[in-house]
Amino acid sequence: MSAGFQTVVGLGNPGARYDATRHNIGFAVVDALRAASFSGDVSAVEGECRAHARAAIAGTLSGSGWIERSGYSEGSLRFGEWAGHLVKPQTFMNRSGEPLQAFLSFRKIPVSEVIVIHDEIDLPFGVVRVKVDGGEGGHNGLRSISERCGGRGYARVRVGVGKPPPGSPLATAPDGVATWVLGRFSSEEQPFAEELVARACGAVVTLLMSGLKKAQNKYNG
Repeated sequence: MSAGFQTVVGLGNPGARYDATRHNIGFAVVDALRAASFSGDVSAVEGECRAHARAAIAGTLSGSGWIERSGYSEGSLRFGEWAGHLVKPQTFMNRSGEPLQAFLSFRKIPVSEVIVIHDEIDLPFGVVRVKVDGGEGGHNGLRSISERCGGRGYARVRVGVGKPPPGSPLATAPDGVATWVLGRFSSEEQPFAEELVARACGAVVTLLMSGLKKAQNKYNG
């Protein structure tokens, strides 16, 4: 049974210069979800999405199955009894709430029925966490959504990209965190990033099909 969510939103920045960056991991997750051919078995979701993760991170799936609207890209997803919407805002990250507000108004969907997937510097690279409501933690995309779309009562799939490692020049630079999230995954990080996308896809589908408690039990442990 569906847990009541109608829309899955991936956050990122538009344009090829941002493909494969940490900040665009939300785009990669919804691209992988859109490309996968689901068997209907929740336990198989991560494997099905893993097969598309490399292309999703690279941004090469961004034109496949998406309809371009004013300010956002819209796709569809079906899994078991659930059918709903995928959205990628096409403004820059700090204005994500504007196109999402337009989408929600057009579809008459409340923000409480939305799952937002976003990069999270306060989680170690490779960690996925699920929550509903709460603060934005300095994430400008979340802040824009909270301000423009009716509050903080939406679900979040937090995808850990970590912070600049100790000893790195970025760790102490004034704009080091911004440079870090706008940087691309290294060749050494790539397989872990692909696994991260697959795991985040699993968290999304668990939320959709089984609800918050089961998703948190599985991914927040």
